[in-house]
Amino acid sequence: MSRINGATFAADDEARPTAADLGRYERTYAQLGNNGARYFMLWQLSTAHAMLLEQEGDRIHPEFAGLNGRQLAEGARAQARFFAFMVAEPPARSEEDLERKITTYEAMIFQEDEMRRSHAAVMVETAMHVDARRLGINLRKRPIDAATTSRH
Repeated sequence: MSRINGATFAADDEARPTAADLGRYERTYAQLGNNGARYFMLWQLSTAHAMLLEQEGDRIHPEFAGLNGRQLAEGARAQARFFAFMVAEPPARSEEDLERKITTYEAMIFQEDEMRRSHAAVMVETAMHVDARRLGINLRKRPIDAATTSRH
C-alpha cells in the first residue's frame, strides 16, 4: 500500500498486470503490423460462415456446446465485426488499404440485420472517410437505382 496526500492507496498493487495479462499483450503485439489483408480475409470468411450457418439455423451442433446454427452464426458475425474493426483501425497507408475498408463497409451496410445489431459499419465508415481525406481522395455517396439488383 502507498499513501497519496495522507490517504491509503492500495490500487497500485491491484492494477499491476498479471502474467496472464502480459501474455495477452505479447500475443496482441505479435499481431500488430501490416495485417490488413489478413484481417480482411478473416472478415470475409467469418461473414460467409455466418450466412451459411444461418441457412441451417435449426441444426443442433452437439460437438459445439449444443448450439444451433443461428447461435453459431451470431458468434461468426461477432467475430466478423472484430475483424472489420481490425481492418478499419490502422490508418490506411495506400489505396489498397482504403479499398479494403470501403469493401468491408459496403458489404456490412447491405446485411439487413447488421445495422440493428451493431455500430461496426458506422465505425468502419468513419475510418474510411478519415483515411480517404488523408490520402487526398474524395469519397461521395451515389444514389442506388431501385430497379437494379446491383449494390455497387
